[in-house]
Amino acid sequence: MAPTGAGIGGDYIDGMDVSMDDNHIGVRLKEIRRALDQTLAEVSKSTGVSISNLSKIENNQISPSFDIIKRICDGLRVTIEDFVRPGSKSVVSGRKTTTRRDEGDLFTSGQYDYRAHSSELSRKAMVPLEIIVHARAVEEFDHWSQHRGEEFVYVLSGAIEVHTEHYAPFRLEAGESAYFDSNMRHVYISVSQETARVLSVSHDPGTPTDISHLMNSAVRPVEAERE
Repeated sequence: MAPTGAGIGGDYIDGMDVSMDDNHIGVRLKEIRRALDQTLAEVSKSTGVSISNLSKIENNQISPSFDIIKRICDGLRVTIEDFVRPGSKSVVSGRKTTTRRDEGDLFTSGQYDYRAHSSELSRKAMVPLEIIVHARAVEEFDHWSQHRGEEFVYVLSGAIEVHTEHYAPFRLEAGESAYFDSNMRHVYISVSQETARVLSVSHDPGTPTDISHLMNSAVRPVEAERE
């Protein structure tokens, strides 16, 4: 549940009008499953997600956490970009992309609003995420973020407190940064009067990286209504 005044109730994200398509994930899952000619049981076996939950997702009866979306994408061998933006492809060599102001794919989890930069590239060595941190207490999180590789976080405005499973919480002001092993469970909370805005860049050296496992649980995609 988003904090009161967070501005992510399906109408606004970071000052932008947005419209939430709650059924998008379920529809997309069914499309991919049928294209692969797989039953729910087969998808369950490859993803580790129960048949019951898969059926509920497809029928828009539950909103999956991002942990579940990550399992589905991994099991079906689909990147999160292709999952939420069907038909988006990219060339591996000689790639270049730009993300202009107010562009990028939008996601929200309640605790964070995300703007994914360079999202048209389906596989990247680094994943840049602009994050609006609405959470004010760690108790607001059902799950802490945890993913392979390393993460760099730079505070653009406001201030955050970084909580990890191995270190005491520490504060970062605007213009300050941290670099850490992202396999540690971690969360960010805003500790300034204004809502903090940060740049997070994650890198997974083990495999080509998509953004599916680099966001907080319960995140869901939104689409911006651009003028």
